[in-house]
Amino acid sequence: MNQKVVINQLRKLVDHLTNQVKGLGNPRLKAIGFERQLFKNHYATLNGYLQECAHTLNNLEQSDPSLSTKQWQLEHLVEQCQAIQKVIHTLPAGKINIVTPQEELAGYERRLLKMVADLEHQVATASGFHEQQQLLSTLASTRQRLTRCQTAQKDYSWKKNMS
Repeated sequence: MNQKVVINQLRKLVDHLTNQVKGLGNPRLKAIGFERQLFKNHYATLNGYLQECAHTLNNLEQSDPSLSTKQWQLEHLVEQCQAIQKVIHTLPAGKINIVTPQEELAGYERRLLKMVADLEHQVATASGFHEQQQLLSTLASTRQRLTRCQTAQKDYSWKKNMS
């Protein structure tokens, strides 16, 4: 099959996938289980993966048609599109696993609060001075992380209210 025809079909597929993702609101996903060699980077949303596909497609259109790697790139792009399609089709109908930045920060805060409480308990029950000092150091850094998380929540809330 002519490579130009294949590239045009892939362009239509990437556009179709992009429209599907837009229709879903480009959900921010907790975890996407793509194989490491499938994409160069990790993205928070499907749109990031689609942009990488579009970039690869643009490079294929501009490259020399006689390049031996072009066939591999075409096959790789098809595999990427298939992986994205699988993720789109596995999203629950009507209930998309969307995680807003505010919800993500709230989850971090809950986990950090639990870590602080656990560390405080460990400090109180520590048997040796050295162990207690290590736990106090860990507790201090965890409290700093908690403070930064809470500040980020306030900043996000403030920015959201301003827009």
